Amino acid sequence: MTEITKLDPIRTGPGPWSNDDIRRMPTQGFQKALGIELDEVSPDRIAAHIEIENRHINSGGAVHGGILMSLADSLGAMGALQHLGPMQRTATLESKTNFVRACEGAKIVAECRPLHIGRRTSVWHTVVRDVHGRICAHVWQTQIHIDAKT
Repeated sequence: MTEITKLDPIRTGPGPWSNDDIRRMPTQGFQKALGIELDEVSPDRIAAHIEIENRHINSGGAVHGGILMSLADSLGAMGALQHLGPMQRTATLESKTNFVRACEGAKIVAECRPLHIGRRTSVWHTVVRDVHGRICAHVWQTQIHIDAKT
């Protein structure tokens, strides 16, 4: 028999998330597993970094592209959560990544900003840089703002 895992989300209700809610996100779940550390949280900018460990690298020794994409997706969602209507939830509708160079070194940093915030969608752009400040990836994502079922 399979054991049931107890899920402990940050919150389950609809509506915009507070700064405190957002700051708790990297303390558990997938964002904790990634090692995301938030540096700034505001409705117009989310900045974060990850201290790179062996679990983050690919076979060639660079940071795995999935780490860069996951970091950006997490930050875009954190941004969108702050802009929801009172009965809305959000989910990633689309994401596009352009890898510019291999990301190497002990740390990656990311900055996410909104390009569009509407009633039904928001669009976010994240720039991921290596420890030397060189751009490794650009990620654009669209978040859908869904009316929650009551």
